[in-house]
Formats: sequence, structure tokens, C-alpha cells
Amino acid sequence: MSSEHTPAALGALDPDYEILEEIGRGGTAVVYLARERATGSEVAIKLIRAKYLEDEETLARFAREARFLAQLHHPNVVGVHAVLDLGASGIALVMAHVKGRTLKQLIKEEHPLRRDRVMGMMRDVADALAAAHAHGIVHRDVKPENIFIGEDGRALLADFGVARSMSADTQLTMHGVAIGTPSYMAPEQIDGGELDGRADIYSLGLVTWEMFTGHRPWEGESLYAVLYHQRHHELPDVREMRQDVTDEIADVIAGAIEKEPGARWQSMAEMIAAIDGAAPSRDAKSHVPVSTDTVRFTRPLTPAPDSPAVSLTPIRPRERKPKGEAAEAVAHALVAASPIAAYFAPGELEEEVSPPRRFVVSRKRIVLAAVGLIGVIALGVVATAVEGRSNAAAERASSDPTREASAGLVGSSFSTSQGPRSDSMRAMAPRPLPESLSVAAAISPREGSSGSAVPQGTVSAPDAPVAISLPRPSPATNRPPASSPSPTARSSSPPPSSATVTTPPSISVVDAIGPAPSAKSRVSIVAGGLHTCLVTADGRAYCWGGNDRGQLGIAGGARLATPAAVSADMRFTAVAPGLAHSCALARGGALWCWGENDRGQLGDRTTTARSSPVRAAVGHAFRAIASGAAHSCGLDATGEAWCWGSNSRGQLGDGGASDRTSPVAVTTDVRFTNLDVGWNFTCALTVRASAMCWGENAFGQLGDGSTADRRTPVAVRGDIDFRAITAGNAHACGVTGSGEAYCWGRNASGELGEGTTMPRSTPVRVRSDEHFVSIAAGAVHTCAVADDGEAWCWGRNTYGQLGNGGTTDGSQPTRVSGGHIFTSVRAFGSHTCGSTVSGEAFCWGYNSDGQLGDGTRTSRTRPVYVERPSG
Repeated sequence: MSSEHTPAALGALDPDYEILEEIGRGGTAVVYLARERATGSEVAIKLIRAKYLEDEETLARFAREARFLAQLHHPNVVGVHAVLDLGASGIALVMAHVKGRTLKQLIKEEHPLRRDRVMGMMRDVADALAAAHAHGIVHRDVKPENIFIGEDGRALLADFGVARSMSADTQLTMHGVAIGTPSYMAPEQIDGGELDGRADIYSLGLVTWEMFTGHRPWEGESLYAVLYHQRHHELPDVREMRQDVTDEIADVIAGAIEKEPGARWQSMAEMIAAIDGAAPSRDAKSHVPVSTDTVRFTRPLTPAPDSPAVSLTPIRPRERKPKGEAAEAVAHALVAASPIAAYFAPGELEEEVSPPRRFVVSRKRIVLAAVGLIGVIALGVVATAVEGRSNAAAERASSDPTREASAGLVGSSFSTSQGPRSDSMRAMAPRPLPESLSVAAAISPREGSSGSAVPQGTVSAPDAPVAISLPRPSPATNRPPASSPSPTARSSSPPPSSATVTTPPSISVVDAIGPAPSAKSRVSIVAGGLHTCLVTADGRAYCWGGNDRGQLGIAGGARLATPAAVSADMRFTAVAPGLAHSCALARGGALWCWGENDRGQLGDRTTTARSSPVRAAVGHAFRAIASGAAHSCGLDATGEAWCWGSNSRGQLGDGGASDRTSPVAVTTDVRFTNLDVGWNFTCALTVRASAMCWGENAFGQLGDGSTADRRTPVAVRGDIDFRAITAGNAHACGVTGSGEAYCWGRNASGELGEGTTMPRSTPVRVRSDEHFVSIAAGAVHTCAVADDGEAWCWGRNTYGQLGNGGTTDGSQPTRVSGGHIFTSVRAFGSHTCGSTVSGEAFCWGYNSDGQLGDGTRTSRTRPVYVERPSG
């Protein structure tokens, strides 16, 4: 028998209960197996541990748990028979003793679990959480240890010890303090902010992911590494680890573990509908800016070796004070609770568990560890400085020229990363632009990519509930990138299978879990068909122009001549407007689309037009996207291309001609670094810098020397190494590493820029001595940015889309007026837009629907300033 409680405490239970043994121990409570003398039934009795009887916060939390239990009665929770007032010995919760085991034990002993069994248990827990949420209660600690599996297979949720009300009890959790189990905490829970039921949805999604994969999320990582992953990284798609998982099941999980609360299932009822196979489409409600990358498992994960780099200090119980408000709260809870249903922590019933502890970072220990570590590293730096300098040139010369893709994607395509990433688990921190940077350096590939390290020091195991104080991070100092590499010929050696990550010697807790540093304010602007969109430096998306199909993402269908916010609360990293639809990437690679959808170009598995963003391609994480007339494509983290929408000319590249309402893989073993979508065809750059295209080819726009449509990728002829590629209506262009531009396809208005109006089915060089760094194809014109930032255009100029002040077509490049220094230009229809180094946006050309954003509907032959977005 445990000596945790005095004979008086246990003696108070003796008239009605025979204490048999201690069967579990948590941070603030002990659980005993007992037999009820009147009925002979076995029960479990939960008591506050003696050393916490005079701790006001512990008493208040126990009282709150009793109050919550009083409100709930559900077949998927562990029931409580009575709540007993033991006077000075505290409170006793008398609960049913359910025979079975925890979900954690089940996964460990029987993995892999059957698909139908997993979904059944997920449904059970979802039902229990739905009941809790209906009473305004957030559980905050949904994990396998707190899910009990009875002998009948039924899942029961337990342990509301850290639960909180959505409308009350906020005084028990200070703002900025995260409480829960790190491996299952939602990002907003880590931030210590206000929570609602969507935090439990996130946790249940992770639990389901674990049931399918057998892996604890981020297992083997230190506490702060887990916190970093939860905020910044995506787990692998469950289909990559279980072939029997259907797309529908993957969608349910993916919709639960979105980083932003507004991107998840918005209620447990909505998630249950998805589980039952009747999921509604999830329109966007809110979005929080979170920098994320996709992280994949490439091997079974094992715990990392111990390291003393970071230490945590348990918070001692508060000094004992006379019972006051806490005692009154306990009394109130007893009156409200009475002998009705409640929850219980099954882990405490079945096995002795380590106490859930509250932790704060010991700043003194971190400083001492950091000083020691820096000293060791300093010696290493001195010892290796000479060798590093001597090897630097050789390393650059031997590295693959395509290890980082160009940041200047063309046309309507944008990238959120700089090339194919390793499949190994790692943290990649965005690199901000310096305050001053040449146009060529801003657009060109950059050397010396390095990722931010996740601290590997042993801290607390992330599997126990903890309370962590999270200071608000301050922006880190911007570091300029390495200089741009000189153009190199195509390497004959295969590309590296994984990127090399340089791990900094140390990283602070703030750096590990804080947001990415903000770069200099700038915009990324993209011209679509009759509309235009841009993304600001803080991730806000704005659109303007034509809106007859909802392509502005704004309800009402009215065209707008100045920018309007797509959604006030959403944050994006890139946007790609097509002919009458738009798609955008959220941080982490989640795809959102809106507008025309008659051919499935939104990728949401329907053909219903949307006037506001809808979550598309659920289960996929993209780093680059592009939109065309009625189809879209994206690149995932591995460089695999996926397309969806219209496929009448083979533009999806899957070998068929059937439209697709969700992404299908392009049929090729080649991996890509860059892509752009034309009206009815697609082009992309391989890791070896060669170009491939597929789809419509009536004018030779695929560049393969023929005019036959292709349903799978074909190589562009000429053996040319490209750094950027673009696709227009019926022509395509590319820029080489040395700055030369080549085009092919239709040339009726001189859009190929080689001085004639003859179509070409293979690349021809654009007649210009300029060194170009990016290029963009419109419907029947082309524009490019030179290394000095000046923009040049050629082709059709009926509406002034060449920006040279006139309306005469030009078969060779002509300088855009205004003297602006551009970082990029984007075109799709008959207007062109560009971003400048100062963060401003300008447009020129056709303006029938206000797509130039200057507040008028008058076409412009010179660049006009896009009105500043409001809000």
C-alpha cells in the first residue's frame, strides 16, 4: 500500500470502499483500485497527492476537472460514480474500473492496426470530443495515453486534468504559457493563446496518424525540436507509409493536422461527417502565418542520444497558503458534480506513469551551455579556417549546378523553396533578403544554402503534459546570401539525392520555435487572364480586375479596378492566377484555389466554382504552383509534378485525356526544379536544367520539333541548359544560365523575339545583347528582366502590353518605359505586371476589367503604379 496518503485520508474511504492496491500515479493524483463494499464492484478512486493538498492552483485544477465531469455523460468516456468530499484530505473521484488497455499499449503491441479499426476508434474519440465541445470544454491533452480501449474494442477518452473552458477558467492558464503534451499540441496551443475545439481536432489528427503509421509524431526528438516541428513542419502523408489508406481517409487526417486553425475542420461535427464519408467542402475561414516545410521519414525513427546542451528546471509547488478561493471552488465543484458521469485517465489506471511536470527554461543553464559550446566551436573554427578556404572553390566547382532552383519562376508560377529538398527530417529556415541586393542576385540561384538547426540537447521527454513559458521572439538579424554562382554547363553527373544542410553550432529556444524573420517589405505580383493578384511581404493576398467567375476570391462577382483582400485573415507565400481562376500556397505547401472550376482546375474534387478560397489538393504539399486556362500544376518537395483540371490536349501529363478534379502525377521518372503552365500545355525544368513540355502542340510550343500533342513530357530540342522557363498561349521561352533567351511555338506577332513572324517548333534565340535573369510569356507577347533590372518586351502590342509607350508590335525586344528597376515581371493574358526592388508594383497593357490596378479601365502603354491595397 502506498504511503502517499495518510491513514486518515484512506480511512475516510474505508466505510464504503476496500482499498486493494495503487494502480497508477500522475503528477498531482494517485489512483487506487478499490472494491465497493455495498455491491462488490471494483472501482478506481482518484485522490489528490498529499503534498498538493495545500497548493491553491492544484486544488483549483482538480475542482475544475470535477466540474467538467459533472457536465458530461457519454458512452465514449470513462464514467464516474461519485465525487466525495474528504474534508482536509481533499477530493476523491470514484470511477468505473474498465478492463482493457491504453491506445499507446495497443499501438505498441498490435501495430499495424487494421484500417477499419483505426477509423472506428477515431470516430469514438471524435464523438466524445464533440460532446465536450458542446459544453464549451477543450480537452487540451488528446493522446494515446489518454485513450482507453475496452475489451469490447470501444475507445474511451479520459483525463480532463488540463482541460479548460472556452469561456471561463482562463485565470488558471496565463497568456503565453502552453499546457499539454508537446507531441500532440496544436501550433496555437504552443503559442499559449486562446484555444477552441480546433486544437483538439489537431491532436486527434496526430493520434490517428500515429495509429496508422505506428510512429509517434516527431518521435526521438528533444522537447524543443518537437515544438519547432509542430509549428513549422508537416508530417508525411499517411499514404506514403500505409498503402491501404484511401484518399478519403488521408483527406480526413490532412484536414485535421493543418497548421492554421482556419484551414482545419472547423468543428468536430464537420470532422465526423468527413470520417463518415460525407465531408463538406471546407471554405477558408482564417489563416495564421506560420513558416512550414514538409518533413518526411526515410527510416524508422529512434530516440536521439542524450546531450546536456539544454536543461529544464521543474517548477516547485507554490508556497502553502491558507485555503481561500480555491477551497470555495472545490466546494462549488462538489455541489455541481454529485455522483454523475466523468472522465478518467486510463494510463493512471493501468500503469504507473511519470508525473506530468511544468517546466520553464533555465536561462542560466542555457547561457552556461551556450558559452561552453561556443568555446569548443571557436577552437574548431580556428583549426579548420585555412582548410575551409582552400576547399571552398573546389566544392563550388564540383557541386551540381541545379542544387538550388532559380527563385525567379516565370509566368504564373511561384516557388516557396529553392530547389528539391532532402527527404530526411530537417528544419529549413527561410533566408531573408538583405537591405540592398542587386537584381541579378535577388533573382538568381544562390549558393551556400543552410538550414536552421533544431536543438538536439536532451530536455524533457515530449510525451508528458508540460507547461512551457514561451517568450515572444524578436526578429533575427538578416544575413546576406552568398553571391550568385556563375553559369555552368549541364553536369554529366547525377544530381545529389539529398541536399546538404549546414547546422549552426547553437540556436536559442526563441530561434527554434519563433517565426521566421521578416524580409524587407516587397510584393510578388502576377498577371492572370483578366485579373491580377499579388502577395505582400506579410503574406496577405490581393486581387483585382475581372471577377465574373469568382477569380478574385471576393464574394459578389463585381470587377474591381483596385486591389482588394482575398481574405482578411489568410496568409500565403505565393499566388498563381490563371485565365479565370486563381490558386495560392499557404506556408507549408497547403493549396487554396478559387474561381472557375468547370474542368476541375481548383483541385477540390468538384466542378463547382468558388468565390472564396477552398482547400484544394488535400494531402499534398507543394513548393511551386502555376495556373493556366483551365488546368493547374504544382511541384512537391521531391520535385515530382502534379497537375489537375482540363486534360483535353494532354496538358496534365498523365498519359490520358480525361479531366481531373484532384492532382494526378505527371508520368515521368524525372524530377523538376521549376515549371510553368501555358493555356493548354505545361513546361518544366529538370534537375539537369533541360526543358520538357507536354500538352497542346499545334504551333510547336512543346519545342520537340513536331506539332503533335503530347500526353506525357517530351524533351525540348537543342540541348540547352535553362535556368528559368515560361509558357504562354501557344509559345514558350526560357533563359539560360548565361542570360540568353530562347523561344519556340507560335510567332504571329513576333512573340518569339527573333525578328520574324514564323512559328518555330524548336528553340530560337531572342535577338538581344541583354543578359536576362527572368522571363514571362503572355498570350501573344513576352517580357523579360535583364540583370540590371530593366524590363524588355516583344510581340503583340495592340493594348500597350510591351510597355514602350506605343501600340506597334515588335518582333525584337524593346525597353519598357519608366526607368523602373524590376526584380520580376509576370504575364498571362494581354497585360503585364512587375515588382520593383523598392517593393512597388506596376502594370501595363489591356485594362478592360481594371486588371492594371490603377483605379481605371483604360489600357496603358506605359507602366502605371498599382494602387496600394487597403487593409
